[in-house]
Amino acid sequence: MMNDRPYVICLMMTSVDGKILTEKWGDSPRIKVLKGKFEQAHETFGIGAWIVGRTTMEKDFTDFAPAVLKKGHHEVDRLDFVAEHAGSSFAIAIDAGAKLGWNEPTMGGDHVITVLTEGVKDAYLAHLKDIGVSYIFAGKKEINLKTALKKLRNLFGIEKLMLEGGAHINGSFLNEELIDELHQLFLPIADGGIDTATLFEVEESVKKKGATLLKLEKVQQIEDDVLWLTYKFDY
Repeated sequence: MMNDRPYVICLMMTSVDGKILTEKWGDSPRIKVLKGKFEQAHETFGIGAWIVGRTTMEKDFTDFAPAVLKKGHHEVDRLDFVAEHAGSSFAIAIDAGAKLGWNEPTMGGDHVITVLTEGVKDAYLAHLKDIGVSYIFAGKKEINLKTALKKLRNLFGIEKLMLEGGAHINGSFLNEELIDELHQLFLPIADGGIDTATLFEVEESVKKKGATLLKLEKVQQIEDDVLWLTYKFDY
């Protein structure tokens, strides 16, 4: 049931051909203006919790910082760790292999929560505890998103969650039928790249069904020729 997990809103901006990797679009003044539409849209929701995959987090936020292991011998139980934190805004990373490097417990004022598997190293967990980063376990070797969402609701009181990429984490949520709304900013840009990631990507080996049907709720034309499309999911 949805009420045992957060209500998930996926917010993404894409080119007209559904591509999402904005660094390939150049840095002309108009492109910069269009790229800024995402944060503007994000702010309108007033939702303090957002989640991304490891690839997006290290590319856009942690600058590829390497994982930090605390020196010495450590034995850490595989129990969820809720660090002390103020407020109710959270930056959440899906990081099955504990590859992200954390040096502080907040990001832009948002408390950091990382979602891990039980196979991560004790020294990594010891470091997270030391610096006050919260972590939860959602599987032994692979992330179970349903488990992760339930824990985010129960341990942190997160009732609404912004899902903001990349393609594989979006695809994983879609595959598990865990997205309630999609807000897609259609930018007046044609990418054209054959190797650029799209909005949702699911490996064929794990794909549970064919196409997912959506219901169009709203169409807005906003500044700079951008379309804001809002969909609900019809699972």
